[in-house]
Amino acid sequence: MQINIKNFPAVTLVELLVVLTIMGIVAALTVPALKNHSQKTEYAKLAQKGYIQLEQAIDAAVVKTGQEPDDWTRPDVASFLMRDYLGEHFVGARNCIGNYSQNNACFKGYRKFKSSSKSSPTVRAMMLADGIVIAGDGQGGGARFIIDVNGPSEPNMEGVDVFIFSFGKYDVDCNTKSSSGQWKLCPRDHAQNLVEDNWTITYW
Repeated sequence: MQINIKNFPAVTLVELLVVLTIMGIVAALTVPALKNHSQKTEYAKLAQKGYIQLEQAIDAAVVKTGQEPDDWTRPDVASFLMRDYLGEHFVGARNCIGNYSQNNACFKGYRKFKSSSKSSPTVRAMMLADGIVIAGDGQGGGARFIIDVNGPSEPNMEGVDVFIFSFGKYDVDCNTKSSSGQWKLCPRDHAQNLVEDNWTITYW
């Protein structure tokens, strides 16, 4: 059987250009969204990993000292906890604990979420083998740990690649400090959204 090519309509150059233009528009709309989703997934996964590493370091310090944090020296200051109890339990990590400052090789501070206002707390920090930085704030009154999932690299923004957790004796919901509560890491600011959404970033 012979096919008569003349019976088939030809695709014109204009039609081909229209198709290519539509494909380009679709790609322009979907590629950034896919990239954004991939980055959110990666940052959330790294934040969870940093949190688990911090929890494990606290548990290991309790076992080694044979004491609950109540009996540690200044458990309300995260930088002291990093220096005196936790630092040695981050296996294979880069130690920036000796460099107690606002800006060291491990930690460069951070900006508030969607803001240009920069916060530069004085910290002691450890950089894990995969680049996650865990920093202990030097302020008293409540131990505050900062997890920066990609270390000194930008954007260094709270809620994007930086997540904050407080450590202390809190009630079951992490809302109120309580002398009869349990020692725990409690998410703060956008870290709370992250944890409540089952370690998924949904707000940007």
